[in-house]
Amino acid sequence: MIANTLSRLLRRAFPGHNPLATFGDRIEGAVLALGVVVALLAVPVAASFGSEIYTTHESRVAAEQKSRTQVDAVLVADAPSMDGAASSEALIETTEAVATWRTPDGVEREGVVRAPYGAEAGTTLRIWIELTGEPTEPPMTNQGAASNAIFSALMLWGLVAGSMALLFGLVRFVCMRVRLRWWQLEWELTAPDWTGR
Repeated sequence: MIANTLSRLLRRAFPGHNPLATFGDRIEGAVLALGVVVALLAVPVAASFGSEIYTTHESRVAAEQKSRTQVDAVLVADAPSMDGAASSEALIETTEAVATWRTPDGVEREGVVRAPYGAEAGTTLRIWIELTGEPTEPPMTNQGAASNAIFSALMLWGLVAGSMALLFGLVRFVCMRVRLRWWQLEWELTAPDWTGR
């Protein structure tokens, strides 16, 4: 099955000396071959791009791991219940609630944190804080940096390969329209001889 597909692809890309191959077939074949070559050449480019993204994120990972600390926060009031949430907010599993926490140097802070809907006052949560003591997002991890790099590389390659596929589809569409027009003109010339009209 794969061999048949590859054989068909090669015949389409390189019609060769096929007497039935038209100029449009040769244009389609050239664009198909160009698209495959460009998509293959884009693989190392995308890999290099992903590697650059990972290198950039490595310094961010190191900085965030040093500057962010996880501490216990205690809710000072009940978190809002799911009943009062708007339909768009209900898609998120947490809501804002007021809590207190201590920084690593012992200073007590109070502020708004993310808590589960309906969490009661006194509930202890683990939150991430910056050096200033303000709540923040969890630090990026090496796994997160690698995931971002792989996703970026795949997106770049997909964009290039998709562009080549779109180009081939457009050329094929134009060539098919030209073929159909030529066939129509040829039929108009030969139809009287066949039909007697």
